[in-house]
Amino acid sequence: MRQKLYEYLLERPAGASPRELLDLIFTQPGADPEFGPRFLRTLLAPDPRFVWRATEGCWSVGAHEALARPLSDTTFVVVDLETTGLGTSAAGIIELGAARVCSGRVVAEFAQLVNPGVRLPPFITRLTGIDDALLAEQPSIAAVWPRFVEFLADDVIVAHNAAYDLGYLNSAAVTLDGRRLPHAHLCTLKLARRLLPELRRRGLDALAAHFGIPQTDRHRALGDVRITVEVLFQLLERLAARGVVSLDQALDLQHHARDGRRFVCFLPREKVEQLPDAAGVYRFFDADGRLLYVGKAKSLRERVGSYLHNAAGHSNKTLDLIRHARDVRVAVTGSELEAALDEAAAIRREQPPYNRLGKHLPRIAFIKLTLSGAFPRLSITGKLPGGRARAIGPFRTRDEAERVLQLLTRLYQLRTCNPRLRPDPAVSPCFQGQVGACTAPCTARVSAAEYRRQVDACLRLLDGDTTAADAELTRRSEAHSAGLRFEAAARVQRDIGTLRLLARRLRTLGWIAARRDFRVLQPVADRSIVLAYVVVDGRLAVRARLTDEGAVDAVAERIATLRATGRRPPLRRDDVDGTTILAAWLRDRGEAEGCVFAIEANGEPATQLAEWRAACRSLLGADAGALQAVAAEPEADR
Repeated sequence: MRQKLYEYLLERPAGASPRELLDLIFTQPGADPEFGPRFLRTLLAPDPRFVWRATEGCWSVGAHEALARPLSDTTFVVVDLETTGLGTSAAGIIELGAARVCSGRVVAEFAQLVNPGVRLPPFITRLTGIDDALLAEQPSIAAVWPRFVEFLADDVIVAHNAAYDLGYLNSAAVTLDGRRLPHAHLCTLKLARRLLPELRRRGLDALAAHFGIPQTDRHRALGDVRITVEVLFQLLERLAARGVVSLDQALDLQHHARDGRRFVCFLPREKVEQLPDAAGVYRFFDADGRLLYVGKAKSLRERVGSYLHNAAGHSNKTLDLIRHARDVRVAVTGSELEAALDEAAAIRREQPPYNRLGKHLPRIAFIKLTLSGAFPRLSITGKLPGGRARAIGPFRTRDEAERVLQLLTRLYQLRTCNPRLRPDPAVSPCFQGQVGACTAPCTARVSAAEYRRQVDACLRLLDGDTTAADAELTRRSEAHSAGLRFEAAARVQRDIGTLRLLARRLRTLGWIAARRDFRVLQPVADRSIVLAYVVVDGRLAVRARLTDEGAVDAVAERIATLRATGRRPPLRRDDVDGTTILAAWLRDRGEAEGCVFAIEANGEPATQLAEWRAACRSLLGADAGALQAVAAEPEADR
């Protein structure tokens, strides 16, 4: 444990607070505020490698005590390279530039072209102006290196995107000196991310433009060094304003995440880089092998790889997850849709601490028309409604659903208020009733029979008949135009656009919201398997992997068995997770990535089965095998 903390502090020149070290040791440090610091004193104080900095309230290691010096007394060497762009080896360097900065001014400069021994790519010549003729008589990196190392001395290296430059420099150091450069280094790109969060871009060009720095000899080593020097001066001023006055503090700040703590990721980089570039589910585990998080990915390598980097988009909870994650395990699913369904099932079943139940589900919205009671109401819901209700959707956002809801209230004057309604002439109507957007049944102005006619008209629209609504809106638009009420006419035109959006939604996905049974067939990337999903009465009832058109029969038998029971119990949240994911997938991707069939209650079974078999044969392609698939309950055997 002590060695683990020592290695952790070696990478933190400014040290770490007791809380940070306790988070490294314990998943839950406990509620006693005195136990943690007392435990660390007992563990670390006897070891001479560790130093307690009482002023800063942090632990450090003695090796970094020399870095606890003021920035104003620190000498920097700002460096930049031009390269062949053909890899990060020492042979790729074609120009070295450097400037020594002491007490706020440049006291010396270094510039040298280098012959890489290979022809330059044309794009490098276009970018830098350096060509093969210019390098022909220049020395090799082996001849230049001793002078460059002498210029570096023991000073702090500064570079913009230092990881790039140090990749080449460390390669040269290992090749020519047998070891990496031991210098501390600052990266002006990382510092700019911490100090200038308001900037969208923080490349050298963007920072120079932001600070008003002239860009002379851009993409030549010494020219870029001079620009970086001016950027460094600006960043040093901002460091001082932020209270960062010592070198170790600056070295640490460049690695801080958005939550103010140092970014650290213990996931094995080599393992992450070897993950498949395929859709699947990934799981993070802590040092004790406990599951922390389950996620889905279109590309496992790309998604898991995003956790390795100190991205501005990481939330505080994600950063905490990254700090505790030690291992990742993945399962390839064959499609992004299958990954989403597997993720939802795993989160419900395993309940990882860093997953919030329900947050993994896609954001969709439905408009619901209740059919119970004398005065049905319209409302917006985030799930398929159960009971006596009709729905429209799914909509991409709640705002889109709001626009459709407002259209329906203007057309049919149905209420959207609280479901409990007791008509009374003494009641004062709400704003909707006052402006005529609702016939105000709360005031007993409309009878139940009259209100039912409004509901029936709305139901005809939900059934896909938009003719009457289109005619009414057209009439209103023409009347407003004839009366020179152009703003009102423009609003009605927007309503007509919303109605057409609704008509497309009803035509393509209306049967989902109506809770009709349906089936989705989707091939995996290599078309060796067809993934089948069957929804019965609003529930994802069957998931299967088909490898032959004949395997459709097993799924068809399962559907027939489920539908023959005739049971219609109320929908639960868990029941509709899979349907919600399927609805969002259909909304966003449609049939371009598979086939969708409505399972007709009165359809001819043989005809429907023939359609499904033909679709399966088409999706599998000519090389389909003869293996059989077994349909399974989605939660039973997965």
